[in-house]
Formats: sequence, C-alpha cells, structure tokens
Amino acid sequence: MKINMKNLFKYTFAACVGLVLASCNGDYDDWAQPQTNGEEEAMTIPGYKVAIAHTDVIDLASQTEDSISIFTLAEASNLPAGARVEKNTVELTPIGDDKLANASTKTLTADLNGKVSIAELQSIAEAAYGKRPVARPFKAQVYSRVNLNGDDLLIDAGQFTLTVVPIAPYIAENYYVVGGPLDWFQSANTKELKFEHSAKDVYEDPIFTITIPTSGDSWFAIGDDEALDAIANDNVWNKLFGTTGKSEDLSGKLDYRYNLGGDYSLHVVDPSAKFIVITLNMMERTYEIKTIGDAPKLFLVGGLTGWSPDNAAKALLIPESNTVTSFTAKYSGAWDLKLWKLEDLGSWDDCWGCIVDGCNDPSGELITSGAQAISAPTAEYYTFTVNTATMQYTWTRLDNQNPTEYTLIGLIGGFNGWGSDLEMTQVTNHNWYAEATFDSDTELKFRANGGWDINWGANVDTSNNSYFFGVGTQGGSNISVPAGTYKVYFNDITGRFAFLQ
Repeated sequence: MKINMKNLFKYTFAACVGLVLASCNGDYDDWAQPQTNGEEEAMTIPGYKVAIAHTDVIDLASQTEDSISIFTLAEASNLPAGARVEKNTVELTPIGDDKLANASTKTLTADLNGKVSIAELQSIAEAAYGKRPVARPFKAQVYSRVNLNGDDLLIDAGQFTLTVVPIAPYIAENYYVVGGPLDWFQSANTKELKFEHSAKDVYEDPIFTITIPTSGDSWFAIGDDEALDAIANDNVWNKLFGTTGKSEDLSGKLDYRYNLGGDYSLHVVDPSAKFIVITLNMMERTYEIKTIGDAPKLFLVGGLTGWSPDNAAKALLIPESNTVTSFTAKYSGAWDLKLWKLEDLGSWDDCWGCIVDGCNDPSGELITSGAQAISAPTAEYYTFTVNTATMQYTWTRLDNQNPTEYTLIGLIGGFNGWGSDLEMTQVTNHNWYAEATFDSDTELKFRANGGWDINWGANVDTSNNSYFFGVGTQGGSNISVPAGTYKVYFNDITGRFAFLQ
C-alpha cells in the first residue's frame, strides 16, 4: 500500500501538538481541524494568526507608495521548530450590498510583512464594485505557505474586514455650460444648458456631451450643480472648471478655477460656426470642442434601412433648418433607427440614439455615447424629427396613412435636355437617392413616373452649393443647381430634398 507521507506527517504532527496542549491546559483545542481553501486543506496553529489588521478605511488615492501593509502576523516563533514561512496570500471576497452581480473572490500575494500591491487592490475593488470612489468592504482571509523540513503546509492565519476606497476623481451626476449663448448669471441660475449623458453610472461612463448655438465668438465655462448653486446663491464663481491651457484650445484638461488661480474660461472663435459641440471625459478631466457650420448631416441606419453603412449613406435626414432635420416614412415600430453624422458614418461607437434599447416614446433625448436603437411608437407612417441644438427627437404621426406610391422618381432638366429622367433609387418607402454630375449650372425638377402631371420644384438659395435643401411643391419653380457632383435625396410625401457635394 502506498502511503502519502505528507498527509501522514501533517496529521501526526497535529495530534502530537494537540496532546501537549491538552496536558498543559486541561483543554483540547482541535486547532488542526482543516479549513477549506479550494481543493486544498488548510491547517490552523495556535498562536500563529493575524496579530494586527488594517481595519481603518484605506483611501488608495492618498497612498504615496506602490504597496501597503494590511496585516501583521504573530511571531513565526509560534510555528514548530524548523518551519519557514515562504509566502502569504490574501483572499478578498466582496461583502458589500452594492457589489456587482459577477463579483468573485480574488487572491493577491502579500509579503512577509503583510504588504500588498496598491494597483492590485485598485483592480480588485473596481472588478467587485465598479470605479466609484466610495468605501468598499471585503472579507480578507489570510493564508501562509510554510515549509517544514521539506513539506509544504498551508496555514490558515485568520481573517478580518478590509475596506478600501478606489482611486478615481469626483464625478458629478450633472454638468452644465455657464455663459455661451446666454447671460452668465442667467445660465447658472436656470441650469438650462445641461450636458447629455447615457444615464449609466458616471464612473462607468464618464462622457458628457452638449451642443450649443454660437454667434461665432463664444466665451463659456463648465460647472456641476454645486458650482452653479454657489453662483446663484453666493455669487461665488471659483468652483467652475476652466482650461489648464489656453482659452482658445479646442481640447485639453480641465481644473477648478480655485486651483488655476483665475477664470481660464473657454473661448471658441469660428465665424462660420452655427453650433459648438462639447464633449467631456470627467474621469480624465478632459474636454474636446467641435464647431458646426452647415445644417446637420445625419444619416439613418437600422431596421428601416438595414444595418449597413452603405444603405445609411443613402438615407439622409433632410434638413428643415440649420438645426432641425427629419425623415418621413412608414416605420416598423421595432428598432427602427440609430443616427450617424457624416464624419462618423460606419462607426458604431459614434452612433446617436436613445438611452433604452427599442425606446418607442413619442419624443426623447438623443445621446451620443452608448446609444441604443429608437423605435417608432407604432408601425405606421411618421416623420422622425431631430433638433441638433437641443439634442431632442420627436415622432409625428401622419394624418394620411395611405400616401400615393410611385414606381419611379426621376430628375429632369437642362443637364439632360429635359428629355429622359435620371432615375433615382428608392432606399426606403417614399425616400429616393441618386448621384448626379452637372458639368455646368442647370435647372431641374423632380417628377413621378416619367410624366409631368406630378412634378416638384422650388426656388431655393444655393449660395452654399456644397449643401442646400428645400421643399418641392407640385408644379413649383425650376430648381437652380450650380455645376458639380452631388448626392441627391428626395422624399415624395413631403417634397423635401437635399443636394450634398
């Protein structure tokens, strides 16, 4: 019969020590009762345990070294003669009510003085609870690996509660623009220029965005509720954020005015700009600013068109103004759309949408981070309208739920001798697309089914010939189009059209 000498040694050793203790004390302490640690048994030895535990809350952000001692073991002299501690480990199990659903026990190595890595504590706290910098409790179970005359023993050294605060900057729930298109005090008092957010925990998604109108020369600052309340109630302005760089920098770092020692407000100068888009990353305390000049160029992708970027490029929301754009069609009422800006076409990370996947509310806010698909309220004809200044969308149900359907929509004009139509492609129901090159300035119209009984024309301003739009009416004026190559979009219900170079 083969004998496991290691186990025989452990239990013989435990029995001997137990008898000695019983004869000295008159009591029998079954210290050798194994404790569970995975599949391996751990022993306990009287007197060898955690002597001092770090039970105060440890704020990891305040630590100046890369490790910290979280426990001290009793003297190794309590171990049998010849025993040598080779390493210590700590099993950390989250015990807070707000731990994440997938949180699990993690093990980290401690040196002989009970020191553990700050970086590993940070990683374990984030994995168990998330990044929010609040006190996070763990059950800390300490084990020692002991070598006794060549035998490897696992010793249970006891447990305690360890509480740590992860490293992260303070992130507020809300941020606002102060100044910009409004009076500074007014904007602080009303809080109407509020940044959009995905509604996720701000430490999991620290991105905030806003689009504000501009006259081409705008000064503004950024603040949270505390900062704006300080202005409104006490006329205290130094809790706002300013830039650590130059005021005109379109990207950079943010810091509080009281740290900067001055205003350091943001200043955007762009005479062609109609809007300013501001994006904040409050985990990194950074900002990025983009300016928008022309009417919005938004494209529809989703259940209505198919989830292809190629299809989306043919499904432009046709502008009604420099801030409002829309798309009229019969929707399915299920995951109908997300939106892409022209410069982000094909990038799923940069889609616009709603907070809740499949949201079918009659109106709502648009988000640009973690966006979900928007659904029409019902499976009927609607105009889906977007206001890029307020980042709001609305659904307007059509009174006429049986609009005329056409087999062909075409372009006809001086460019082709007013002869045969340049046929457009139907991208979705009632929405048409074509690519056309005009070697010289021309006049043209849209018409249906190759005949003149139904045609659309309009007198529109084409001074910005890289992107112009209008509303065609039955029998309206010829549309004057400057020479160039265009992508042409048309809706046969509304008569709206757009030409994009």
